[in-house]
Amino acid sequence: MESRTDQPPPLPHAANYRFSRSGLVLALLVIAACAASVVGKSDDKPEKKDASLAPNSILNLSARYAVGVKGLMKMGGSWSPALTEQMLRDMKALKTSEADALRLLLLKSWLDDALPDEAAWKNTAADNPSLKTDAALFHKLMTSANAIEASELASLEKRHGWLTRLAKVRSLAETDPARQAVVSQGIKTAVVAIVGILVVLVAGAVGIALWLVGIHRLRMGQLLRSLEPRSGPEGGVLIEGFALYLLLFLALPWLLSVLPVKLPATLHFLPPVTAWLIGMCWPLFRGMSSGTWAQCLGLHRGQGVFREMGAGLIGWLAALPLMALSVFASTAITRYTGDVPSHPIVDYFAGSDWTRFTAVILAVVWAPITEEIMFRGLLFPGLSAKSRWLLGLVLSAFIFAVIHPQGWAGVPPIMTLAATFSLLRLWRQSLIAPMTAHAINNGSVCVVMLLM
Repeated sequence: MESRTDQPPPLPHAANYRFSRSGLVLALLVIAACAASVVGKSDDKPEKKDASLAPNSILNLSARYAVGVKGLMKMGGSWSPALTEQMLRDMKALKTSEADALRLLLLKSWLDDALPDEAAWKNTAADNPSLKTDAALFHKLMTSANAIEASELASLEKRHGWLTRLAKVRSLAETDPARQAVVSQGIKTAVVAIVGILVVLVAGAVGIALWLVGIHRLRMGQLLRSLEPRSGPEGGVLIEGFALYLLLFLALPWLLSVLPVKLPATLHFLPPVTAWLIGMCWPLFRGMSSGTWAQCLGLHRGQGVFREMGAGLIGWLAALPLMALSVFASTAITRYTGDVPSHPIVDYFAGSDWTRFTAVILAVVWAPITEEIMFRGLLFPGLSAKSRWLLGLVLSAFIFAVIHPQGWAGVPPIMTLAATFSLLRLWRQSLIAPMTAHAINNGSVCVVMLLM
């Protein structure tokens, strides 16, 4: 790990920004209101979900993993019924609707090598006419692969996803190519997951070593851990810019949705880009000089682009042990609240090739650039100018976590990542390192999703 002994620049002359105190108060209120709105929407779930809703992508992916594990273990002759019960017990936490109970029944049938009895079908769809129809169709399909019409099969797959394919090959012989193709999909998912876990364990060990080295150098006074000092008014203007971005990011799509003229699908990127550009440039509109603006936001090369990118890789590796600890907190929240962390991007990877390509660009390019400029360029330095950097780090990480759509169970790991990105900004001053760490993290997830 590279050492740094240079000292932060002296406190710059405080610019006189008009209405800076009023702007700061208003900005903090806007941020709180926007965060509360996002949290409220994520908690506002209907009591009952109809089976006509889209498939549960997380459950489908977990089912493919379970099918793959069974396929691998049968090859080694070590599969047992007890493993079925353990897998299903773990996967019940992913149940979010009545339709998921039916989907778990389909998976149980495959793992048990036995058709569900009539009582199980009835209990699964007791009070839902739509699910009763689906259950009847699945019963026919699992008895004979060609027992239902092609249109009915397409409807089931649209509603329940990959598990429909699993049900279709249930009655086929183990040597049938169609059945082997489905099992191969599951084995591929299981192998990628197992290899991914091993890679993370090795990288986590490297991360622990980096922490030990970093703590030693910090104690020796060889690591810089201070943002460039900023005046209170400058910090307030940075917070104003972030608040404006967040407000426009949420309000512009809603405003366009209520207008009589609908925005073409090819222009749906305009609202977030507009919000980002206005928020990022707001300090300039308020009178901040371009040089101070670039330094405040970390928009400079630091000690060199490649050196900063290397620091970003080091920071991401060091974050992995902390991420592992945050997973325990996430699991505890899931058990207590029943809230399963998820992200809409998982659905993108279940779509077409163009949809997956779009998801990769958004996750690996767009998000690291825009989110780092907003959160580690505006919000973190702005809050740190008004308080100690540690408080600014915690508050900005919490805001970053709660406005992401993973739910409360996703807050601990996302906060851990956000804190890591802030520490990189604290260490390197430049945004190149946190952008790199952000891109590596999202890119590794995308690679795993694409391979599965």
